[in-house]
Amino acid sequence: MLKKILVAVAMIATSASPALAQADLVCDQDGLQALEAEIAQITDLQRQNEAKEALTKAKAALAANDTESCKLHMGEVTTAAKPKSDPM
Repeated sequence: MLKKILVAVAMIATSASPALAQADLVCDQDGLQALEAEIAQITDLQRQNEAKEALTKAKAALAANDTESCKLHMGEVTTAAKPKSDPM
């Protein structure tokens, strides 16, 4: 029983962490420019292309005044910018 509870708590915590990371993202022009600078530092071309694609989606969401979608795509940029071996 305890094992099931611990597994459930772990699953909830795992799914909540991306949402918490998005909470401190600010979807505005300054935030998007900061992400552009972060993308420029990525040396892995595949990760850089993923980040650029997510940034394009974030810019489109900002233009459409869809803040939640913008934050979601900004989070995708930061995820793509991290090395695959980096757990957080």
